[in-house]
Amino acid sequence: MPVEVHNRDLFPPQAVQSLYSSVGPIIINPIIDSRFTFHEAEANRAKASYHRRGRLAMLLVLFGALFTVAQALVIPKFRGLEIVNILVIALGLSGLVIQIYLIVTKQKEKWLINRFAAERLRSIKFQAYPLVTVAPSTTVLSQLADAFYSKEIARLDMELNSGITALMHFSPTRSIVRTTLNSISASAEISREGQNAYRELRLDYQKRFATSEVDSLRETQRIGYTSGDILYLAGAFLLVGALVSKLLAPNQIATSNWIDFLGVASFIIGMMKAMAANASISEASKVRYEDYVQALDECDQELEREHARFAQVVEKIERIALEELHQFCKSASQISYRL
Repeated sequence: MPVEVHNRDLFPPQAVQSLYSSVGPIIINPIIDSRFTFHEAEANRAKASYHRRGRLAMLLVLFGALFTVAQALVIPKFRGLEIVNILVIALGLSGLVIQIYLIVTKQKEKWLINRFAAERLRSIKFQAYPLVTVAPSTTVLSQLADAFYSKEIARLDMELNSGITALMHFSPTRSIVRTTLNSISASAEISREGQNAYRELRLDYQKRFATSEVDSLRETQRIGYTSGDILYLAGAFLLVGALVSKLLAPNQIATSNWIDFLGVASFIIGMMKAMAANASISEASKVRYEDYVQALDECDQELEREHARFAQVVEKIERIALEELHQFCKSASQISYRL
């Protein structure tokens, strides 16, 4: 089942926050939380706009194509046919206008840039967790976290200033913050709570999220592959049936034309369905999430080792998370609803 409430890793419920109250300034921090909320909302808005309008444009073009074939094969001439033709042409042109709108307004780029920014901020928030191993008190941890977030957000803003180029030249390794930590006066309680919080909110949450996405995508693909096969086989059988009809009953032109139309319609609908599936990058996402879960499992085992250095494990986990983001950006940048 997909995750019902998103971003609980960044904004856990009050009951979870109370479990880790000594590291509260990292779990909930207005400096970074407000920026994440902004980019998250912008990413969701642009994504919805891109996919909604892209699918609408595709359906309008599909309708125009089906009507053209139907008019040639099965629709008889009738009074007002010219008006219907004009309406269908207008719908087809509307689909093309919508596609041009998506290109001109760069809805996909807005979606990807804001999603990239939001996920970078998510990683920055969790990259601050090693600070718990050096903080002698919650007050000092708050100061360290505020300084860390302010500095890294400023660096990210400089990176985002280049627009979509930031995604193309993104390096997960260079985006990992390495700081010198002095734990002489650190609080054992804060360190322990912080490490437990990181494991629950970052590692465990990401594993559950990615696993749920794999399960959801697997079910979606199963339905999609089945319907795609049905459309392809139906189209093939119908076109073969049309040929047989022409040979055995050459006078049954109307019947033959209907079989031709249904066969062509099956292929057109199947093609449009394949385009929609390609735009959703479901196959690439499933493989990406499967690799992500496997890599996180390995990090989970490493974190359990008695002498594992928390800061090093965090760096490894965040590098894996950013690499997953990098793969997403590369895949999503290639999708299109254009014919």
